[in-house]
Amino acid sequence: MASEALRPDISKRPLGARVSSLIQVQLDRGKVGVETVASQLNMSRYTLHKKLKQEGVTFAHLLEQVRREKALAYMKDKTKPLVEIAEQLGFSELSAFSRAFKRWMGTPPAEYRSIRLS
Repeated sequence: MASEALRPDISKRPLGARVSSLIQVQLDRGKVGVETVASQLNMSRYTLHKKLKQEGVTFAHLLEQVRREKALAYMKDKTKPLVEIAEQLGFSELSAFSRAFKRWMGTPPAEYRSIRLS
């Protein structure tokens, strides 16, 4: 099929990029886990951590990056409650999301939304 020929082979992408893609898919489904990602890549959790380390990244760092990008995208919809955003990003509660968001952006999510997205 022509579209398949034009699509880049995902296995040729760096491992960190592949892991980030899998994290995004898992977040969309509601749960993110290193075990699931490792399994999808046909490797053990240990091997995944080891190979990511060789690229100079960690699973936790990639998860944080994906969550940050998704949070900023979700925040543009001012009608979406912060608690819903927190849940979609896999945070256990709103306060955990708020702390992470403040760490990423230097301001709490509600303040960011009211000032930056006005």
